Amino acid sequence: MKIKLIPSNEQDLSKVFIFLLPLVVVLSALVNFLRDAFRSFSNVLPGNQVLNYGFLDKLANQVSFNFLFSFILVVTVVYLLSKSLGRSIIIFPIFFLTGLGLIGIEFLDVVLAFIMPNELQVLGNTSVLSIFKMLLVMAFLGLILLNILAKKEPSIFLSSQFLLGAVVFYLISLLIFRSDYTVMSDNFFINSMYLSTHIYVGCSFVFLSIFYFLITKGLQATLFSKTLGTISFWGYLFLLPWTGFKYFYGTTLPDWIENVSIYLSLSLIIPLLALIVNYSKTAATKENKEPVFSVLISFAFLVFGITNVLQIISSVSNLTPIISLTNFEYSVRYGYMYSLILILIPFVYYLVPKIYGRKFTYGRLEAFNAYLLGISVVATLSLNALIGINSGFSWNAGANAGNPTIYGEGFLITWSLISTPYTLILFLSLLFLLSTFLFTLSTLKAIISGSVTESETVLEVPGDSYE
Repeated sequence: MKIKLIPSNEQDLSKVFIFLLPLVVVLSALVNFLRDAFRSFSNVLPGNQVLNYGFLDKLANQVSFNFLFSFILVVTVVYLLSKSLGRSIIIFPIFFLTGLGLIGIEFLDVVLAFIMPNELQVLGNTSVLSIFKMLLVMAFLGLILLNILAKKEPSIFLSSQFLLGAVVFYLISLLIFRSDYTVMSDNFFINSMYLSTHIYVGCSFVFLSIFYFLITKGLQATLFSKTLGTISFWGYLFLLPWTGFKYFYGTTLPDWIENVSIYLSLSLIIPLLALIVNYSKTAATKENKEPVFSVLISFAFLVFGITNVLQIISSVSNLTPIISLTNFEYSVRYGYMYSLILILIPFVYYLVPKIYGRKFTYGRLEAFNAYLLGISVVATLSLNALIGINSGFSWNAGANAGNPTIYGEGFLITWSLISTPYTLILFLSLLFLLSTFLFTLSTLKAIISGSVTESETVLEVPGDSYE
């Protein structure tokens, strides 16, 4: 196994990224597990400035939605952009440095958080770092557009459209708002827009980019309808940026913004149905009969679908005031991230033979891990949604009775209702951490000791086989 620390082309860069990506996923899972542990047993576990629930919750958001997201985004762009272009990326050295800088600055935020744990604004919100981050994203986007404009054919593949949209909205979230959700600004408008543009749109578009690539190239199937894919693209593009406002229902946000968010969130059923039909019809023509690979894609799609359904359910007028500012939104937020991680695993499995020239063998470990991942994630999302509904009903009952439940006896009553689900979530978080270790193990095993196979040497991919 040879890995160039200073890559000279997409193949070399992809080798470095694919080797490191499972380790980054493990880091995210570990921080989330520690956060869940201190949430459930903060009175038992020894704590300090770093090991406490408040800090770990913000750190988990930073690692998952900034560091891990930027890593996945750059990895996906590096591989899929060259596929879409049908040739090598032009100005590759600058492209490499820009992508590396974007990942590096997100990692620097994580490091600074440990060095200065009392300075919570360090987590993605220092003025110097945020400005530098914006410049890097602008440069990264500019290089992507330059490569697309240099393409002889005017069109780009569907998965590349989603990828370009993800980078654009990443830049929008930085340019306009410059406030990370990890800091929990008092400005509910900023928080809402950050949720919508960076997390909902960003994670969704990267997921859909990888998803459409895998159901065609990975499953060796013919895309049923590019029109339905286009409907899902424009539907999510126009609807998702508005969906975050409803989770701050009853705050200082204007009523009209909350109402628009509710109505547009209900409309998510349109791109979701287009996506479901496209996937089911496309999967029916698959030639890749590997069950583990198909199960991983199916679980990822299931989690993404559940997350969309939760978005739609939360828009029901009688339920919105109940779940506002509760764990229900937490379930939706992490639903998008979990779906991205789940689709990432078959993507890595697909890339190992292509990039390293090592055959990936699906065994009992991979089969066990596929179901472990899917079950742990679905159960976690369901429990968080249940916690949100229980908390909301408890708070509203106390408020209506003239006994606010944000403190005192009311808080104890609420905690008694949700403490058991939180303990179950901690167990599921441990299972998810274990599954990421198994994912890392199977990937490294294939890279190091997998049987030699023919790697990709030609970047050109016929459009009809990719679409």
